[in-house]
Amino acid sequence: MDVGAVRVEGYYEVLALHRYLFECKGEDISSEYAASPFIAAIQNRLADALEAADPGSGWTTWRAADGHQQRVDAIRQHLESTASRRNGMTREQRRAYVQDLLAPLRIPEDQLTELVDIQAAAVPTRSTDSPAEDR
Repeated sequence: MDVGAVRVEGYYEVLALHRYLFECKGEDISSEYAASPFIAAIQNRLADALEAADPGSGWTTWRAADGHQQRVDAIRQHLESTASRRNGMTREQRRAYVQDLLAPLRIPEDQLTELVDIQAAAVPTRSTDSPAEDR
């Protein structure tokens, strides 16, 4: 099946679609769409278009993950809680997964590596509880 291009016309349509996708992804990071490479590609193209249409450092600054610590922390928590599901992924697949979750944000390489390397958080067991709780 051949699908033609879909036009998003003008700055405000691009901005509205960008905002909608960014907000929806943030509401449910565990959604199958949050790490979709297709959604991430669209988000990156929308943000690229906004940067090009509005020269200066505004959009470039906005895209820096450092300015979205709450989003990065939510992704970190998601990665900790789902690490076992990514065991079968290669390092490159985990890297792409994290970048797709972050899209359209840009993250420094050292922070990206830290997120890619996240392991599952330890789940407390009875043996790790304090002895006072057993009485």
